[in-house]
Amino acid sequence: MSYDANFDQTRLDQLAEQYLADNRAEGEVFFLSDSDDNRLDHARWRFEEADHDSLKDSGFKMHLIELLDTLLVYRAKHDKPNASQGVVKIRGNDITIEWLPKSEFEELRAV
Repeated sequence: MSYDANFDQTRLDQLAEQYLADNRAEGEVFFLSDSDDNRLDHARWRFEEADHDSLKDSGFKMHLIELLDTLLVYRAKHDKPNASQGVVKIRGNDITIEWLPKSEFEELRAV
């Protein structure tokens, strides 16, 4: 199976369509894998508390975590760069993912 460069964003768009139609929350989710199998080990949510609670209560948070785990494994399987860390940015119903070099990830996460 060959790598699909649109896979990440397509899946994120599907998730946004399902959960974020009326969303007004803005924030970021920093995620990281430290494991040999490149499974999700850490996720740090940066949202206002009410927004975080709303995303959690709707089921979005759980499904995003599951998707990030899948994307980490998929990217590592295809030997893509920066396959172990990144950030998901959510602005209302817009959701994007950025795969980051470890040093840049650590800088952004520390802010």
